[in-house]
Amino acid sequence: MALPWRRYAKFGLGAALLAVGALTTYQQVIVRVSREAVINARVATIRAPMDGIIKTASAMPGRAVQAGAAIGDIEDPMADDARVFQLQQDTHATEREHDALSRRLADLRQSRSEADAQAEAYRLGRVRQDELRVEESKASVAAAIARETDAAAAESRGAALHARGFMAHAAYERVQHAREVAQQDTIAARKRLDALIVELAAARNGTYLGDNYNDVPSSFQRARELTVRIEETQANLDQLARKQETLSAELTAERKRLAARSSASLAAPIDGNLWTVQAASGEYVRKGQELFTVLDCSTVVVTASVSERDYNELRLGDPVRFRVSGSGRDYSGTVSKLGLTATGRSFAIAPEERRHQVAVQLADLQDSDRCAVGRTGEVVFEGRGQGPAGRLVEGLRHLLGLA
Repeated sequence: MALPWRRYAKFGLGAALLAVGALTTYQQVIVRVSREAVINARVATIRAPMDGIIKTASAMPGRAVQAGAAIGDIEDPMADDARVFQLQQDTHATEREHDALSRRLADLRQSRSEADAQAEAYRLGRVRQDELRVEESKASVAAAIARETDAAAAESRGAALHARGFMAHAAYERVQHAREVAQQDTIAARKRLDALIVELAAARNGTYLGDNYNDVPSSFQRARELTVRIEETQANLDQLARKQETLSAELTAERKRLAARSSASLAAPIDGNLWTVQAASGEYVRKGQELFTVLDCSTVVVTASVSERDYNELRLGDPVRFRVSGSGRDYSGTVSKLGLTATGRSFAIAPEERRHQVAVQLADLQDSDRCAVGRTGEVVFEGRGQGPAGRLVEGLRHLLGLA
């Protein structure tokens, strides 16, 4: 009696296997289903902007980051600071030279003050001397005039006596000669007075006249020489001040460049999740080396591998359904891109180069799947083969646990 049941069991098992094979063949021939599908998203790569040692506080994959938030720093202990050192040396040398010229300028001004005081004392003394000489000359003129008056009176008396014969002709000539001498003495005294007046006026204006010179004294010449030297020193100080300003500006700019070459902050370029950490804190990295990748959750798509037949029949915008493996969640979407080989490196999970890849844009993802990159599933391309028979096949596949 047990033999018929065994036959029935074998028959049922064979029928089930035949049904599975038929359903699988139907899926591959009629129903268009992806071979591999995974939730994917684009990533932004953070590279080292310089050589140095990376320092990170807490860079764990999966950590949420915000755009502009610091992830770590890079410090280069061997940055070239030769230019900064040279500028510092030039700045210090210029400051020392400026200080020396400032002290020299102060000494020159002190010397000029002393020379000016000496020249002023000489001027006052010389003016007073000339004033006294003018007064003396005026007295000499008055005396000469008095002598001329006496001589003229003597001549007048002699003329009367000579006319009456009471004075000899020789004596009268001596009287006339005395009057002419007195007259010339008066003229000479007046000329000396005029010369002294001119000399006094020149002395009051700072020019000193004399028998052997017509110039200023050595104290005035010294003061003028010191004035020229002060002007030259002041010009050199102004030039050094401009040089100091230029060096200070260059030193500030070079220090900024050195700071940029010595350390750099690593910031997240976008909002998202830290996907990979490719360098540990304390590691020496090279310029351009990949350090972190940040997952851009706003670019979530499903990348799927399909057969060549399905790839050639698909069009952009074709409707699809995506079923998450191991769950009953089902999302609708559309085909957004065909062929991902050229852009595959920008995805968190790079598509296989030898497969026909498509990208599917999904709508209304639940929070649990919104940025669940790496979660697998199945993409069903709706359209041909999705009538009642197709839906029956899908139901049977779910019943048999093949979906």
